[in-house]
Amino acid sequence: MPVTVVTGFLGAGKTTLVNRWLADVPRGDVAVIVNEHGAIGIDGALLAARVRALVEIAGGCVCCSTQAELVRALEELASAPSPPKRILVETSGAASPAGVLRAVTGRAEVHLLDGVVTVVDATRVENLQEHDLAIEQVGYADVVVLSRADQCDSERLAHARDVVATHNGAALVATAASGELEDPDLATLEALLDRRRADFGAATPVASTSRHVYESVSLVLEGDVDGERFADFMESELARFAGRLFRTKGILAVDGVAERMVVQGVADLVDVTFGEVWGNTTRTSRLVVVGFGLDQAALARAFAACAAARAPLG
Repeated sequence: MPVTVVTGFLGAGKTTLVNRWLADVPRGDVAVIVNEHGAIGIDGALLAARVRALVEIAGGCVCCSTQAELVRALEELASAPSPPKRILVETSGAASPAGVLRAVTGRAEVHLLDGVVTVVDATRVENLQEHDLAIEQVGYADVVVLSRADQCDSERLAHARDVVATHNGAALVATAASGELEDPDLATLEALLDRRRADFGAATPVASTSRHVYESVSLVLEGDVDGERFADFMESELARFAGRLFRTKGILAVDGVAERMVVQGVADLVDVTFGEVWGNTTRTSRLVVVGFGLDQAALARAFAACAAARAPLG
């Protein structure tokens, strides 16, 4: 069963966004698990009328060491006589999403983590510079929604995009106003996740002036990688940073393979699939690693060493 995690700092607009998404789907299709920081749930009351099932976990329990309540809720929803088609988990704005992701990915035979959406208030993007937690929430994202975009001019929105790119060069960035995605082609959650799967920008590195240890490392190789060398890179070089990784995302041209190789990783779990053929498109290999305590120079050297020895496949 697909599980989508929605996270973001306090007051970013998570519930507004989720409420808007729920308006576009039949009431029985989606179940929502809400984790609120306080003992009394408010966000859940705002969502209850739109969903098949609502589970509230108050007091931050989703992010405790065992994640027992969340695991139990996910299993009960998945095993219900009439289960929902999707589960949304809205995390507390005062908590790291790490515990949620461990709970979801811990039962891969039951739950499929199909997206981490982080909501960032574009009018208060400075939060990312002031709070390690806000940076961590962005670091885990494969989609970042800049909320309250209607209250920003183009210059401020561009600045917000740059700040996000500094901390997660792999994320798809979209803008929203009052919970409504401004791009009409991304109006639904499914459309947003589909775009995420297909989109992988140039991932141009953005110079960071942040004092934080969280970072985004963008690696680019013009041409093909050797499949065995890249496997060694993932199993040895990248594995050195186990426990320090938020996201890994890449689209690579593999020597002798006509299709794009797509790499998607959350924490230390990595999934590799193959997508569309390259055809006449220039074959380029790109990988973005988001985490903390990374060695950018060592990663760049090791990734460059993955280059295929012979000419790319035409």
